[in-house]
Amino acid sequence: MTRTVLLLLVMSGTLYGCLGGAARLTPGQQKLAVLQQRAQLQTDRGRQTEAERLLQEALRLAASLDDRQGQTSVLLQQARLARQTGDLVAADQAIAKALPLATGGPYHADVAQERALLELARNDVAAANRWAEIARREEQGELIASRLNLLARLALLQGDRDRAAQLAEEALKKTTDDSLAAERANALRMLGMIRGQQGRHDQAQQELQQALALDKQLELPARIAADLEALAELAGLRGDTAAQQEYQQRATTVRDAINDDKQPPPQPETP
Repeated sequence: MTRTVLLLLVMSGTLYGCLGGAARLTPGQQKLAVLQQRAQLQTDRGRQTEAERLLQEALRLAASLDDRQGQTSVLLQQARLARQTGDLVAADQAIAKALPLATGGPYHADVAQERALLELARNDVAAANRWAEIARREEQGELIASRLNLLARLALLQGDRDRAAQLAEEALKKTTDDSLAAERANALRMLGMIRGQQGRHDQAQQELQQALALDKQLELPARIAADLEALAELAGLRGDTAAQQEYQQRATTVRDAINDDKQPPPQPETP
């Protein structure tokens, strides 16, 4: 399993890149990638049970092939699904299985970052920061902006705006490639929020609008909503009540649409 597939299926949650190197996968690995793609589609549609079934099938396939990297990528996907649906126990179990498989390998940083996000979900910012630092240390290059953005987020939660801004600016410099547009938007959103808190409202507005434009281009609804909410918060800081209400209403509309899209399809009436 290539790390590019992991980037698409696990880190972003959306297929906004290309499957570079997928043609070199073996038939078994191709089947594994398809199962993971199908699981991600079910996850995006809010169909957790079906996503879990597909991931269990994928994990059995990877184990039967003695594909340790494949097992790691599936376990990461399982952990991410469990974390996002609030099952932190299941997420912890998946990460605990992934860590010994990943240590010293190309996915070590990915597993460490997922562990950091799990600790953050538990509101343990200190532990999250320790794992995020491991993720940055183990990163082999292509996802460094993601590592820096998470550290910036954690620094902001700890009240260290200067460090958060420094990390986000560093992440921004690492996202000149078009394939990293999503992380560029993350860095811009983070910087916009920080500038707003610092009273640098014009710069904050510019950065948040840039983040919104990128997320719209990538068609990432949850991040579009986050951008609009950040713009609403900024408008509130500026005392522009009308703009604040407009941005918040737009964010609510986007989030409602996301939730509607995740509803199961209506069942046919029983004759």
